[in-house]
Amino acid sequence: MSRRPIPAEAFEHGDPKRYRRGCRCRPCVDGITADARRHRYLHNTGRGALTTPARAAAHVHRLRAAGMPDRDIQAAANIADDVLYRILRGEGQIYRTTELRIVSVAPPQEGAPGCGAGIPGLGTIRRLRALAADGWTAAELAHRVGKHKQFIVYLQNSGLETHVRQWVADYTRSLYAQLQGLTPEGAGIAPHIVGRTRTRAAKKGWVGSAYWDDDEFENPDFTPAIEATPRFIALAENTFELERLGHTRQQAAERLGVTKDNLQAAIGRYRKATQQQAAA
Repeated sequence: MSRRPIPAEAFEHGDPKRYRRGCRCRPCVDGITADARRHRYLHNTGRGALTTPARAAAHVHRLRAAGMPDRDIQAAANIADDVLYRILRGEGQIYRTTELRIVSVAPPQEGAPGCGAGIPGLGTIRRLRALAADGWTAAELAHRVGKHKQFIVYLQNSGLETHVRQWVADYTRSLYAQLQGLTPEGAGIAPHIVGRTRTRAAKKGWVGSAYWDDDEFENPDFTPAIEATPRFIALAENTFELERLGHTRQQAAERLGVTKDNLQAAIGRYRKATQQQAAA
């Protein structure tokens, strides 16, 4: 007997899977847009959306060794049982997003609520900086985790060698997972405030979530390939994707954090470069 299709309601708003099942609300449009942008970035930097299951399988074995039942692993990683066991058998390939959800599951002894152990803060600081580069204000991030704005600012401006408490790393990782793929404008933050936040982050050299591999935040040897795609190309291609989803060019400019004139100029450069490449 064939398996019944999973309905849109089984996924949260903002999840690309919900969009693909017919939901066209703003968070779901934002989610599919960010998903398409990420896939394009991976393609342009020589990486695909798929990977081998080896890393995910190794982490599942660690979770099992720590005493975590398979059903809890499935629930925490939001995967079906057949996906879990296919990964353990090493069959085929899996999406990088699936791998990320699995490797983000903390073993019971490491993920206990309120754990105060000191750990390297590299991943925590990078995640908070990436969210700022996406336009999320420190005040909004602090509100979502129940902390003071100045604490978020302190973390964002700390040196990458700083250590943080385990519980700080845990709620930051959770916050990033919730907001990745969404836009501050979609959450009701005024576009001019979002733009100001992005500008400040850019001046400090911080780059947004689209430039990061999710499993590389804790890797001190990883540097985002920010030069892989020239900005005018990224702006033009993201605009075309947003217009395909029904946004006007003005709306696209607001969501991408630039003026409409700057966006028009980027599209002009993109089309000229494309014509020159075709003529070569």
